[in-house]
Amino acid sequence: MVKGKVHPEQRAIYRETARRIVSADRAARKHGLSQNTIGEIERALVAAWQDGCRQAGMIEKDELATSPTWLQVPARSRATLESLTFWFSKRHGATEDRADRIECFAEGGKARWRRIDDNGQRDAHSVADGSVRPLVRLGLLASSPETPDI
Repeated sequence: MVKGKVHPEQRAIYRETARRIVSADRAARKHGLSQNTIGEIERALVAAWQDGCRQAGMIEKDELATSPTWLQVPARSRATLESLTFWFSKRHGATEDRADRIECFAEGGKARWRRIDDNGQRDAHSVADGSVRPLVRLGLLASSPETPDI
């Protein structure tokens, strides 16, 4: 691990980033607007880490892309994947291989997803498209070659 003092100019940049994030969060709360403070903090930390690695000569600019890990999956999507795959678990009592699928369908003009068991029974519970799409984008779920909505 490389130890040393952070240049005062760099520390000032980090403080300004922190001030901007806190200010935006307070303004959003004051005006009842949506906010993504956790996302802003995460992006600032990643940028600082990448900058430090580059300055230390540990990585090149193009070496930063990696394969997806559990931490890269958004929290809502993690919970969705967990709930969709719980039925495959021995904790649920599954003792044999299952052929469950999930399907995309429209409800109220919005895309939703629900589980279909190996008997073709559709689950009454569904989840929002926004929590499934990241799983597809990261390659954790893939559509069926025969039916793109499954």
